[in-house]
Amino acid sequence: MSTLTIELPETLSLEVQRNGVSLERLEQAVSDFVKIYLQEVRQTATAFQSEWSDGAAFARRVIANNRELFEELQRLSAN
Repeated sequence: MSTLTIELPETLSLEVQRNGVSLERLEQAVSDFVKIYLQEVRQTATAFQSEWSDGAAFARRVIANNRELFEELQRLSAN
């Protein structure tokens, strides 16, 4: 396993702390997102090469295509 350090915006970090999201759950959420990201990239690498160069557009598409996952992550972070 590799270590990756991610800096969250202060408002997001405070929200995570306020909702009592455990480090383990946050690590799992980031890991799940990276898996989804890599799957999307593999599936569309040749057909939409230029589209994926825009990170914001990619993030919007991942969220739209995986709305249930992100709603579940939001529900879990609220507990």
